[in-house]
Amino acid sequence: MIETLFDKAKPQCIGRYVIDVPASFNNKLQDKIFIDDFKIESKFIYPPAFQQRIELREKELIERTTSKENAPVLKEVIQLPDGKGVIFDSNRSGTDDAYRTLEAHVYDNHIAFIITTNILDLSAPKYADEKKSYIEVSGFSEIETNTRPTKLAAMQSLISRLSGRLDHVVPTENGVCIPNGFILDDNSKQQEDIYFLYENSDFSLAINMDHHETPQDEILLNKSFEIKKAMALNNMHTFKKGEIKPNGVPAQEWLMYGRQKIYNKENNEESGFPYYSFLLKVNQGTSSFAKPFLSITLFNNDKETTYSDAEMVEIWDRIVGSLRYKPNAF
Repeated sequence: MIETLFDKAKPQCIGRYVIDVPASFNNKLQDKIFIDDFKIESKFIYPPAFQQRIELREKELIERTTSKENAPVLKEVIQLPDGKGVIFDSNRSGTDDAYRTLEAHVYDNHIAFIITTNILDLSAPKYADEKKSYIEVSGFSEIETNTRPTKLAAMQSLISRLSGRLDHVVPTENGVCIPNGFILDDNSKQQEDIYFLYENSDFSLAINMDHHETPQDEILLNKSFEIKKAMALNNMHTFKKGEIKPNGVPAQEWLMYGRQKIYNKENNEESGFPYYSFLLKVNQGTSSFAKPFLSITLFNNDKETTYSDAEMVEIWDRIVGSLRYKPNAF
């Protein structure tokens, strides 16, 4: 069964790393992408559908009602160069129009991106008293009372470095892979928080890359006491744990197993089914911008896997063993 699963494999560029997964695996998460203050969603669609998406969204914002003082909801439509899309500047729902959202719709290589960020704009005379309070009471600077110019410039910079890609394509330029896309590096060290999720009928594979620094007492193997205590409470056991270094990438793994209850087709609860929770933590305590933290979790919550214990461990070893840094990641 393992050979059938891995009969064909494909590379997946995940942040600043690459792994190989079965060709049947497709990422299910396309809206858990966070770059600095920007949230990004991505989706493969054809040009007519993208154009329709923009038109419908603009119509929705134009028709949204608000008070006379905050009208109109849609403050501005900014056209992107080369017909790549638009940026909408609109009021956030239920707030005064000082609190707004920049929402970019970008199209490249058949991938449609939606990029959003919230802005504060107290530049209008009607907000003079509120602006004064922000500065004198809350300690805001003059620039911080109107974040639109800086955030719009940052969004336009991000868009200029963003490109669409097929999920098996591994870019060789310096930058970070996101679901369906790639962002070229610039001179800044942006914060990146990116999620991928692969699922089949037997198990799920969740992957997250970000730039947080892990305290020493939170490093996986340093938490052995707490983890073993939780395992004992849930009657779980260890297949294996320890430090590994696939293709030169420093990591720690912990493979746990136990039993779980599952609801059958008749919605009746049945017990005694295998439960797996395999963890991998990469560059914990030593992460940097070029070599960020990475977490991989394989689990089968509420799933009756057809694989044996040994086969689940082999699946894990094959995937983890393929982990490597993306070309030109640093």
